[in-house]
Amino acid sequence: MSETHDGVRLGVVKPKLHPKSLEDLAALLPGDIEMIPEYIGFAYGSLDEFRNAMPTYEEKVAALAAQHCDLIHPEGAPPFMMQGYAAECAYIKKWEAAYGVPVFTTGSTQVAAMRALGITRFVGYTPFAGELAQAFARYFTDAGFEVLSMGKPIAEDEDVYQLTTEEIRDRIIGSFAREPAGAQALYILGSDWRALDVLLDVETAIGVPVLHPVVVRCWYILTQLGRHQTFTGHGQLLSQMPPFAAPE
Repeated sequence: MSETHDGVRLGVVKPKLHPKSLEDLAALLPGDIEMIPEYIGFAYGSLDEFRNAMPTYEEKVAALAAQHCDLIHPEGAPPFMMQGYAAECAYIKKWEAAYGVPVFTTGSTQVAAMRALGITRFVGYTPFAGELAQAFARYFTDAGFEVLSMGKPIAEDEDVYQLTTEEIRDRIIGSFAREPAGAQALYILGSDWRALDVLLDVETAIGVPVLHPVVVRCWYILTQLGRHQTFTGHGQLLSQMPPFAAPE
């Protein structure tokens, strides 16, 4: 860790302006972990916005490294997953070599969490359908997982971010009951889904772990720091805190 400051300085690149998920993560992490945010401000108006985002991420990662961050987390699943699993790994390796700081993305934390839990096949829910959902499924397939399905658990004309926590819980449970059998986990893409308070309800109802991005992010950060305290109330990943398993 850097000797220029006390505690741990975590740099995060947030895709949206004023995201609620930043507060959610801060509430879970110990108080000695200081978060330094940089914002991209995606409009979510076109896929080209994601495809062309890597130069902006490059700038934000460099800015966080210049602020002596101990860990750097460029968030946002769509931009990296559209690049592909191999390309994402290459970006991480490049930035770590350039700045001498551990770098991890949204996708890489989720891949690591599934490996830590021994998950090989899962169902995925996203706010998006069509080409984006296909890109997400391809990313995890390339990472070595079996994706049983990947799509929206709500009606095509609905926006998950406009639903209440209770509505999200009920839609997820109802939709999962109609999914192919054999899923070992439910993967959720989208940090701002208002589902943190009902993760236990959902896991109890569907019988498998639920990997919410904020929960996965918390687990990953703490395991990288060698901290293994457990949490209650936010699902199996944090209640068990399985150790990080480096890829072979």
